[in-house]
Amino acid sequence: MDKILLSELIKRTKNAVRPFEHSQSTSYQYQMAWKDISSYFLEHHQVLYSKQLAEQYLLELREKWRAGTIKRWRYQLYRRTAQILVEYDETGGVTWKKYKDDPPVCLHHAAYKYLHQEYCDFLKKEGKRPGTIQTYEIVGRQFLEYLEEKNLDELTEVRGNDVSAFIPFIAQRYQPESMRTVLSALRSFIGFVEHRNVIEISLSQAIPSSSGRITKVFPTLAPDDVQKLLDAVDCTTPVGKRNYAMLLLAIRTGLRSIDITNLKLSDVHWESNTIEIVQAKTGAPLVLPLLADVGNAIADYILNARPASEQPYIFLRVQAPYLKLSSHSGCYGISCKVMKAAGIRQGAGERKGFHEFRHYLAMRLLLEETPLPIISSILGHRDKESTKIYLSIDLVHLRTCALGLKGIEVTKEELL
Repeated sequence: MDKILLSELIKRTKNAVRPFEHSQSTSYQYQMAWKDISSYFLEHHQVLYSKQLAEQYLLELREKWRAGTIKRWRYQLYRRTAQILVEYDETGGVTWKKYKDDPPVCLHHAAYKYLHQEYCDFLKKEGKRPGTIQTYEIVGRQFLEYLEEKNLDELTEVRGNDVSAFIPFIAQRYQPESMRTVLSALRSFIGFVEHRNVIEISLSQAIPSSSGRITKVFPTLAPDDVQKLLDAVDCTTPVGKRNYAMLLLAIRTGLRSIDITNLKLSDVHWESNTIEIVQAKTGAPLVLPLLADVGNAIADYILNARPASEQPYIFLRVQAPYLKLSSHSGCYGISCKVMKAAGIRQGAGERKGFHEFRHYLAMRLLLEETPLPIISSILGHRDKESTKIYLSIDLVHLRTCALGLKGIEVTKEELL
């Protein structure tokens, strides 16, 4: 194409993808990405489209993801949107296809590159989940990149203080609540290196056993709010029947959004009234009772609203192509839309994702004095310690633990 305003190219590209009939939530996500690209061009004082600047945008986007400053889903969304823009500029159209993943990351030193690849292969042989492999390989690579920046070209030169210095360095790229996972990943990589006898000294001792994790107090939905959410769904439409079934499934079972979107027709056992899955996050099997209202909602959707499709998944897009919903943007778009319709959680910074329904279920079970091991089993926690974070939402029982001020009275002067 000849030179064209970026805004005009985005407008034409939007029209080109319209025949794909994306859902409202997907269109919203694309709109977010168009704004990000436009802001990037404005920062570089460019109003005309430039392929060179678009490719530079892609490179910097990749670096942000590698550095851990943006989530993988956001990186993939923005990358795909930019690639669609480039494709339209070059061909005058957009095809429905899966864009190739980025080539593997190349470290500067061949020895580090080989070691990193060995580590990735080791994680796969250990049977780690894809999400764990992704996180661990990123942290391992970031550590090797850090060593390169410090001109430590051989692992034999690395000392404990180098490992200790890496931790505050990498902490700048992650949220505080993510540092526990980062330390676990670093411990895994250092353990792999030590097992291979690449170094003669132990570096594991330089990694703290705890990141000083902050225990958050989770604000939860009230029972009245949950009923308002369900009442706000229009169950007379196909999209309403789908959204209602998904919301009710999340509220009653606490399933993660990825497990809801991955739910297959074969996972629902109608004769035994159970839902049986293998959890995407932990890889552990989970069997849950199929409650009557949940089963009725799912059956209503399958029989009366689900598009005719050979897809094995239960919950599909309402417009062609009839594929399964994405675990993050699909579910988040549904909960945001319903919460807005119900007038719930509309304050700045208030959480609106499907994960809030896990918090709600945990609160309800705690109020019913359900033992923590049972709650852990229902929520599918592999580590039962993970369930203890929900104790912060059991305000009824926490009040009985509160200490009064009797016996430690102070005078007005002391308070001043």
